[in-house]
Amino acid sequence: MSRLLLVVILFSSTLSFGQGAKTIMIIDFVQIINDKKDEALFFYENNWKVYRALALKKGFINSYRFLTTKRDSAANFDFMLITEYVDSLQFQKSEERFQKIIKDTNPNGPKLLNDLRPSDFRRNLFFKEGETRFSDAVNTGNKKR
Repeated sequence: MSRLLLVVILFSSTLSFGQGAKTIMIIDFVQIINDKKDEALFFYENNWKVYRALALKKGFINSYRFLTTKRDSAANFDFMLITEYVDSLQFQKSEERFQKIIKDTNPNGPKLLNDLRPSDFRRNLFFKEGETRFSDAVNTGNKKR
């Protein structure tokens, strides 16, 4: 079964930073497999959310969101995971920064429910790239790079 990395990069002009900076959003579209919703929710709440909360506190990201959705014929996914970066520089540093956060937080691997591996309960489906034309997003003030 092929697995696609699902990442959406959305660039938006953000005048609230006073420099016309372009924020970058990464959106993962995730499908629950094998009816393992509890395991998937546990994984994202006890790993993905924890890592992003730490990254937000350190100023490594601008915001994050975890959205649940309902599958339909046009969209066969259950979750949308959104991470927003202040600019491309912050995004370029994200892999290194998240690897350190993950290593420091869970050196023995992610927290799992029922000892199932992530590939047993979730699948990343696709990626898409788009540009935001306008937004009413509020500046959170995280400007560290």
